[in-house]
Amino acid sequence: MSRTGTAALVALLGIAALTSCSSDNSDSSAQESDKPITKQLAQGEISQALPGTGEVISGWEAYEGKRVTSEGTSCTASGATAAAKGWVRGGSAWFTYNGSTANMMDVAVCLYDSAENSKDAYGAWRGKESSKEQDLKKKVGEESVLVANPGLSKDTVYAFSRSGNVNIRVKVEGTGGDRTGAQDVLAATLKRLQQVQDGERPTATAAEQAKK
Repeated sequence: MSRTGTAALVALLGIAALTSCSSDNSDSSAQESDKPITKQLAQGEISQALPGTGEVISGWEAYEGKRVTSEGTSCTASGATAAAKGWVRGGSAWFTYNGSTANMMDVAVCLYDSAENSKDAYGAWRGKESSKEQDLKKKVGEESVLVANPGLSKDTVYAFSRSGNVNIRVKVEGTGGDRTGAQDVLAATLKRLQQVQDGERPTATAAEQAKK
């Protein structure tokens, strides 16, 4: 083979290798962002992962600190009198908009003993009003959905996600039912749980997720 032909072949092989590496890195990054929660998180880890002021959308401030969920009934179908099968523990964080309790946000995390049980509980938690369900701008976790004005509510949205053995719900009441903001907070909360699971300090914010 001529010197020119050899050089061309080397160049082509180099481009192919770079393309392959780029593809592998992209796939790895995608897998990392979608990594399910499989650890049995302790109560403190759940509280750590819940966002605070400055980590949700602008204008919202933490209200009365982070809470421990004492009963699993708050993690399943509305009006349920018993926790869903496999419920372990949970936590929540409340927020007010510009200091007014007329507008509230509730971020809730519910942990189960298995992905199978979290999946069943997720189906019950999201409710049965399929006509009010909408796809999120970008999927969050393994399953996610937005429910607008369930029941007789107005200006209220729920954003739900399931990742492994954890279910997350972001409820926004007032402020015109901020659907985009609810989705960004949902994504940030999942990312914070992933960071805690990896032994890292949770730093993800809704503002960061909004840029993706």
